[in-house]
Amino acid sequence: MKTKIVFVSGSTKGIGKAIADKYETNGYIVIRNGRTVNTQYKHYIQGDISDINIRIFIKQYIKEHFGKIDILVNNAAYTKFINHSNLNLLTEYEFDQIYSINVKTPFLIIQDLIDLMDTTSNIINIASVAGTSANGSNIAYCASKAAIINMTKSLARAIGPIRVNSISPGLTITDFVKFPGNYINETIEKTPIGKVGYPEDIANVVFSVTEFMTHVSGQDFIVDGGRILN
Repeated sequence: MKTKIVFVSGSTKGIGKAIADKYETNGYIVIRNGRTVNTQYKHYIQGDISDINIRIFIKQYIKEHFGKIDILVNNAAYTKFINHSNLNLLTEYEFDQIYSINVKTPFLIIQDLIDLMDTTSNIINIASVAGTSANGSNIAYCASKAAIINMTKSLARAIGPIRVNSISPGLTITDFVKFPGNYINETIEKTPIGKVGYPEDIANVVFSVTEFMTHVSGQDFIVDGGRILN
């Protein structure tokens, strides 16, 4: 069996790193991306993936080194905690930033890499339970993740048999967003399985969807320990 090629955006820490590590430890060739300098990884592309020049370089790198891509994981995202009731704190600039990075950029990278995929390729968009519950770090973030879930369904229909699915983590312990006060403990109390998630929990689901759920496309998988039920 030929080695599969995986690209994971935003993959130097948190959920993205766990996803990249999962594939790498299972023998896949993983191309990572992040904004900071990193010499730890063999295949690493530094830069902001919302920058067209970085995306052009990513495509050229994959094409020249491997000629194809089997799995694309759109993980890079942006948010900040803004209480939903404080509408004036969610500025037009922040709203545009969130939508540009969380919705437009995943679409553009898919657009860029689609001609390096074949009928067995997979796309995973990392969404959020906030896209379903409308309860998250801020209103724009919730809306952006609802948009990526909807876009996943449209893409699955439009570019099949390439499979496109989204994963919606609940509260997961990373440094992606700083929540106030007792938020984590309060969330645990409302979560049926009695714990928050860790990046490895998300990585396990991503890997399962691409490698074992071969008859599934256009679906969103909520990974929150049942928190959405309460």
